[in-house]
Amino acid sequence: MRLRRLGRTELSVSECTLGTSALKGLDMTEASRRLALAFDHGINAVEMDAGDGVAASFLAEVFRREGVRQSVHVFARVSSLVPFDLPSPHILVQQAYPGRHIQAETEALLDALGVERLALQQLHAWCPEWLREGDWAETFERLREEGKIAGHGVSLFDHDVDAGLEAVASGRIDAVQVMYNIFDPAAATTLLPLCRKHDVGVIARSPLYYGALASVADKLRRLAPEDWRSGYFFDEHRRETVERVQSLAREIAPQGRSVSDLALRFSLSHPAVSTVAVGMRTRAQVEANMQALRRGGLRDEELRQLAGHAWLC
Repeated sequence: MRLRRLGRTELSVSECTLGTSALKGLDMTEASRRLALAFDHGINAVEMDAGDGVAASFLAEVFRREGVRQSVHVFARVSSLVPFDLPSPHILVQQAYPGRHIQAETEALLDALGVERLALQQLHAWCPEWLREGDWAETFERLREEGKIAGHGVSLFDHDVDAGLEAVASGRIDAVQVMYNIFDPAAATTLLPLCRKHDVGVIARSPLYYGALASVADKLRRLAPEDWRSGYFFDEHRRETVERVQSLAREIAPQGRSVSDLALRFSLSHPAVSTVAVGMRTRAQVEANMQALRRGGLRDEELRQLAGHAWLC
């Protein structure tokens, strides 16, 4: 597993970050085996919700058993005190993410994980109006000075790439988490070059577009009601997504390549990307994703051929 630099934090992180949300609902014994296998392959980063106590307890046990407590980087997202579906300037950052809450949740997560420092602490569903409001930035700086985080950043909502531009240029954040995949490559136009310019690390989220680009698009038609994606992929969006995945699959079939292989390597191809966050629920998925990552990014010619498949930006 190759390592990349996470912007100005100077941390060396694996090209793949394991998303822990995909482990929900799995038998804990099986989930821990998936995690151990990922670590054996050289993955040294996981991402999680800071307020997810179940995930924190689970990770703490796996870290202890596998002896990786000091070597795995944790990217966390602060949980908002105000529930909201979409980022909005009508929700004040001091209501959602007051400094005292950031401090308390960070320290609680450190205790739960049994580690001394988080690699990143982030504000989720970032709203650009928050940049100069509240005491979040000062709190993050204090946590860094105390050695409790190596850096801090923001996680952008779905396709809202422009929301991160001013924050990146301001020098107030060390990293940004953004959706970046074959269907939505918009970040490559403005955000990713800006991140390179200001030495801001990039976590590429949803490289497989919530599983649609994992060569299993037909499964989108049979999502369980309790699966949050059943609401995200409403009927019309689901139909179009499946059609577009199938079109891509037909195009690359003569080359003997898989959609998931292509999708993962696409998200790694931009030089600004530090790591790609991927959820993996089975051993087969871990092995397949590791094989794809070992092949590295795509060639310029391949990237140009994929440009016609963009449609969410």
